Amino acid sequence: MVTRRTNKQGIQDSVWTVYFKPFRDRKIGLKLETTSKREAMAIEAAILRACRSADYSILDGEAREACARMFRNQGWELPECLGGTTVPVEELTLWRAIQTTLSYPDIRDSSNRQRMQEGFAHLVEFFSKGFAVKELWIHHIKEYQRARQAEHAAHSTINKEIAALSKLFQVLIELREIQVNPCRSVKPLTEKNDKRQVYISHADYQRIISALPDWYVPIVQTAYYTGMRRGEILGLTWNRVNLKSRIVYLGPDDVKERNFKRVPIHQDLLPILDRLRKQIVGAEHVFHREGDPITHKYQVRWPWDRIVSKLEGLNPTPHFHDLRHTWKTNARRSGMDMELRESILGHATRGKSISEGYGVISDAELIQAIDRMTFDHGETMIWVPSAKRKSRQGVAVCNFG
Repeated sequence: MVTRRTNKQGIQDSVWTVYFKPFRDRKIGLKLETTSKREAMAIEAAILRACRSADYSILDGEAREACARMFRNQGWELPECLGGTTVPVEELTLWRAIQTTLSYPDIRDSSNRQRMQEGFAHLVEFFSKGFAVKELWIHHIKEYQRARQAEHAAHSTINKEIAALSKLFQVLIELREIQVNPCRSVKPLTEKNDKRQVYISHADYQRIISALPDWYVPIVQTAYYTGMRRGEILGLTWNRVNLKSRIVYLGPDDVKERNFKRVPIHQDLLPILDRLRKQIVGAEHVFHREGDPITHKYQVRWPWDRIVSKLEGLNPTPHFHDLRHTWKTNARRSGMDMELRESILGHATRGKSISEGYGVISDAELIQAIDRMTFDHGETMIWVPSAKRKSRQGVAVCNFG
């Protein structure tokens, strides 16, 4: 809109004022010293074209001067061709973006941070630290998927790595570093072919704990008798364990599902935990090795892989997580109520209807259920899809700081 003021005497001002939205967001006013309204409208149109195309070289003398004055009046950075100076901008590399993401408040204290770091390590190995984030696009991500499949990485693992990359883009969007997340246009790989069906017999469980070092045995026993995840076990502190009530109380920060969870302690596990408590008086964490707390999965992953893989008759080698599957099978074969079983595993809120969500499970019900549970329900069975092959290719170590 182009107007000019009229004073109290009815005389119009010689200066025209343009009210417009040069960048389609906020309306501003700009005074133009022109002889006619038509000339003012022509300057307005020229400035609009220049601003919305980011090409200020198309402006002539008067329009160029008016546009530069508009930028200065609004406190905007003046484009180089209007007399401004270009400030070198540091390229946003993948490595710098990863460090920014890991230090972001939502990620820094997240229980999922470690898994993200593992995904970032593979991404850096493929793309390199200096890869420009602005150049990373949909076809690059699909190439990464194909490359990881060629390494026989599980589809679920690849999807988690892409999810870490997607979170990186989301953080950068929130920080206004970029505008688009290309991961959202990449279809996740199907995980149906990754499904394992494993049951470890009680006899083979005994063989496993007999082969493991003493410090490792209570960790495996806890997994076998509770069905807890490795991360839940390694992060376990004594303030979460009540030996008197025989319940482990986990909070949303401890559990994958971000819900409160109660895990009953089986009678066979009770003396094991009681002995651990007496070993290091005043310790915060439950599990230790030579006096130091065991909190990282790599502290238990490599001993398991190295020792269990050498046991005869266990081929393919069971995973630590298979202890959780074994617990679920033992619970079902012991006749444990499905709702109680899913509550102990932490799946109680998954896919429930509103009517199924009502009702409270007491500690007493959990204790009764675990006391009725037995752990010898058949021979070991390890079924892995034939198309899936185990890959042990190393990943370059990345120090994320």
